[in-house]
Amino acid sequence: MLLAKSADANGREETLLDHSLAVARLSRRLFARLPLPVKEQHRLEADLETAAMLHDLGKAALGFQELLQGKRKDWNGWRHEVLSAAFASNLQLPDEVIFAILTHHRQIPGSAHAESGNRLKWNGNLPLDWARIAADWQVNELLAADLWKQLCVELGREDLPANPKTELSGIALKAAWLNNKILHVQCKEIPAISRRRASLLRGLLIASDHLASGGIQEVPAPVDLRRFSPNFALRDFQTGCAVAENLILRAPTGSGKTEASLVWAAHNQPINGRFFYTLPHTAALNAMYERLRREFPESRDSIGLLHGRAAHHLYGSIENDFPNEKGKSSQEAQARARLAKEMYYPVRVCTPHQLLRFTLRGRGWEQMLSEVPGACIVFDEVHSYDPALAGLTLGTARLFASMGAHLMFISATLPRFLQKIIEGIVPCKVMSPNKDSPTDREILNRKRHIVRVADQTLLDLLPEIEAAADAGLQVLVVCNHVRSAQSMAIALRERLGDDEAKVSLFHSRFNLRDRRSKEAILAAKKLPCVLVATQVVEVSLDISFDVGFFEAAPIDALAQRMGRVNRQGRALSPARIVIAGKSISKHRLYDTNRTEATVLC
Repeated sequence: MLLAKSADANGREETLLDHSLAVARLSRRLFARLPLPVKEQHRLEADLETAAMLHDLGKAALGFQELLQGKRKDWNGWRHEVLSAAFASNLQLPDEVIFAILTHHRQIPGSAHAESGNRLKWNGNLPLDWARIAADWQVNELLAADLWKQLCVELGREDLPANPKTELSGIALKAAWLNNKILHVQCKEIPAISRRRASLLRGLLIASDHLASGGIQEVPAPVDLRRFSPNFALRDFQTGCAVAENLILRAPTGSGKTEASLVWAAHNQPINGRFFYTLPHTAALNAMYERLRREFPESRDSIGLLHGRAAHHLYGSIENDFPNEKGKSSQEAQARARLAKEMYYPVRVCTPHQLLRFTLRGRGWEQMLSEVPGACIVFDEVHSYDPALAGLTLGTARLFASMGAHLMFISATLPRFLQKIIEGIVPCKVMSPNKDSPTDREILNRKRHIVRVADQTLLDLLPEIEAAADAGLQVLVVCNHVRSAQSMAIALRERLGDDEAKVSLFHSRFNLRDRRSKEAILAAKKLPCVLVATQVVEVSLDISFDVGFFEAAPIDALAQRMGRVNRQGRALSPARIVIAGKSISKHRLYDTNRTEATVLC
């Protein structure tokens, strides 16, 4: 019996036949869920399945089997995939299939002098120590041949030779595929269409292997965004977003930009089309993830969350789902977080960094070749990125647009200069509420705030904040620095009581458990009497307070903070906003000139 993996903690072993069948079958199901153009599908599905059948066949070598059985500690640093690729060469398969098999664990081979830890060792057109590797294979080559016959029968692949030559003579790839000087040789000698096809196959093979190795047998069904059905009548600017174009949406906070993005995505989604919703902060990402799961309850398991702390939020969402299985919630949360990095969820809520790993050629970048074409990608609050991240994100947007993705940029405070940059990079239609529309005019004419600038610090305004809280109003206090927020919270608790329901503190330095707890409370609309926060409340949190006290900041930051006060504009009179012209901290977080210009206007 040939093994694919060593025995696990429970002594269970996986045979090479079972693993190869699992990967091949999953590759079929994964391929069926991809939004690939018809021209991409010609022979691609069969080639992918063939690569999946062969990818681990080299593990049949005697030394590798002894390694899995615990009879030896290592296999001389040899790689099983070179044997798999050599066997594939005997089948006279296309170069792209052989290349995908050869590199499904390691990068493109390089010369022995340019070796790194993640590259296959190579000497000319043969792996280093090839004669000894091939001799080790020869001991079990009849077992490998029998395994291949079984795979062909089980999967119904009568088009493949069932009795190929088992003696391995090398890997039948052109030298350019294996040359270390990729830019100077491979790109010149291998046609772009072949390199793209090889990359596409490699990405799909790696995804199938990873998912099958994790015990995944099925992939989730696509989310039909056309089933989006809000429980209220959409405004004209929202329905106007149903255009087959890249789009920039400028609309006030609380006017329904998320609903507009779903209308736009539903109009542009192709069959099996992916949907990516990007946001800059984890609190906003977690809230959007939960919101999409509520909007599409029948597709909850098809929506993934992807950011550095996703496992912690997912654990909080499911910790009560496994009451009788100790540790199961943690394992499930970690598994779901890992799946979000794979080609698994058709809808993903993520940071822009997760898309940058594709364009910057991070691990698994090849999956963008099959997921990005036709995808609908929303960049929410793009104005809040720092210049470097904004530039990388817009470069990514340009590349994705060239690959056939549909793009939408959303903001309540998008600077004109940034809008012009976006339009210069990706041609976009610009949408905003129209004053000539009765439903849009209602939004534009709402007077949600009345603003006063006080030549004081927030600490000086403590009596006024206390009075508002005593009057039964829910008060939002936003400081520019964590230490300032901590000082305000301490002072307010001395006045109002040391009760989380009275005075709550929210900033980015809490440990993950406490931060998750605070985010969950805010997401559930269980607002404290006074929330003292930093900039973490500025972006995309759907919360609404009665009155706000803010430290001075540039206009875009203040507009975002004001969007958390009287958010829907439903109060009978405008909500009071007090801006403290003096800062508690001596350290200036924002540009002084911009801040002063904002306050003086």
